[in-house]
Amino acid sequence: MKTLHLISAVVIFMFFTTGCGNNDEKAAEKTSEEIAEKIIENATGNKVDIDVDKDGDKGSITIKGDNGEEITISSNGNEIPDNFPSDIYLVKGEIVSVGTINSGEGDIITIVVTVEEESTEISKILLKEMKAKGWKNEMNMTSGDGGMQMYSKDDNSLTITMGKDNDKTQVSYMATVSKK
Repeated sequence: MKTLHLISAVVIFMFFTTGCGNNDEKAAEKTSEEIAEKIIENATGNKVDIDVDKDGDKGSITIKGDNGEEITISSNGNEIPDNFPSDIYLVKGEIVSVGTINSGEGDIITIVVTVEEESTEISKILLKEMKAKGWKNEMNMTSGDGGMQMYSKDDNSLTITMGKDNDKTQVSYMATVSKK
């Protein structure tokens, strides 16, 4: 777990210290890659290769292990990725952010949507729509201005959290999609 936290910190460091465009920014990007590689290699004992491609609000980091296994962490701006399951009901609202983590075993896709409705209303809509799409509700919890629901279907899982964000409600999805 300590290694995972370290890798997460390195990823955040890289997103804040890399740029795109001119030669100075590209040089800084390369330096950040090299620093991050050394930190992760020391923490895990594995050789890694990190490639950063940052462009505005989108970016990705790919970590390659000695065994050829790859993990890619991406920020997709507000575009829903093609591999997001079409049978997940996505509330109608403003898509704030989308991120993915891809590996050989599967993908984790996160989507944050801001809506006008209260979380209790959103919770009812989600329960109805997800059931209609064949997802099994594993947990449903509401408390005050927030809530959490967990679903499963085949080898996939979904966690949805809801909470107040000023005068709106923020709905966060985390879908774990296995590669079959």
